[in-house]
Amino acid sequence: MKKTLFILFLSLFSQSIFGQEQQLYNVRSIHEMPVFPHCENIKSTQKKKATQCISQQLTQLLSNKLQDFETFMSAHGITESQAKLRFIITKEGVIVNVEEVKGSDPALAEAAVEALNQIAEELPPILPGKLSSGEKVNLLFEVPLRFIVEPSINSVDPLDYPVDEIVLFTLLEKDFRYEIRLFKGKNIKVYEVKDKQETFLGKFLSLQEVGQSDPYKTLIQNEKGAELTFITDGYLDEDFYQIYIRHLFDQNKNAFIEIYQVKEAQQTKIAEFQNEIDFNRSRYAPLIYRE
Repeated sequence: MKKTLFILFLSLFSQSIFGQEQQLYNVRSIHEMPVFPHCENIKSTQKKKATQCISQQLTQLLSNKLQDFETFMSAHGITESQAKLRFIITKEGVIVNVEEVKGSDPALAEAAVEALNQIAEELPPILPGKLSSGEKVNLLFEVPLRFIVEPSINSVDPLDYPVDEIVLFTLLEKDFRYEIRLFKGKNIKVYEVKDKQETFLGKFLSLQEVGQSDPYKTLIQNEKGAELTFITDGYLDEDFYQIYIRHLFDQNKNAFIEIYQVKEAQQTKIAEFQNEIDFNRSRYAPLIYRE
């Protein structure tokens, strides 16, 4: 259900006044919790149950909005991603000022913030939190998100990966390359590559951890606006090729791999793969293999 113009006005008004100093309350300091849609059967004074219900409802709504993110995780070998969102349920009964909490997976957090802003516009008015005096207040609330994708035993062809490490993508910084590699289909390894020399920089449990560490965090943030993200390059049968992935960080678009041949400083697109399996079975796949 879309908001009425009146509710939209309240939302915009609330966002503007929170540019000024407004008193915010947490769950512990209020007497009655906001009454969220589908939580009406819980007494507003039962703060623990009401908090759990709000979190469950928002998690379900966000999961419905973020189905493409699960597809993104599966396509890039990510088995777990976590984020936490912070926002305000205003005394007018609307959700505003949605932001990620430090330590969240940047990719999930960005998609989740956008999704929750959409949800906020679709929700009917929420009965706000109150003090014991009955005064309506602005409540600061947080909701954690955790996505787990179980790898399918039948989905991986062992012939697709004849080596322990493959290059997922590469971050470029001046004369340096940081190769982000998938190790044995599970962990992430990062290597610095300069003048054909490799230096192992660290092992990570997930891309989330990589995205929390500089310089990778800054480079990934810069890469989010790019149409094409560099994977790797190299020679095959004396010809030089470059491999890119399009829309890697755009959750709203399908990612696919593009192959370019480079001759005499001229770059020509010669192949495109809409899914990972087809690419892994192509003649270009060995370019991403690492011993």
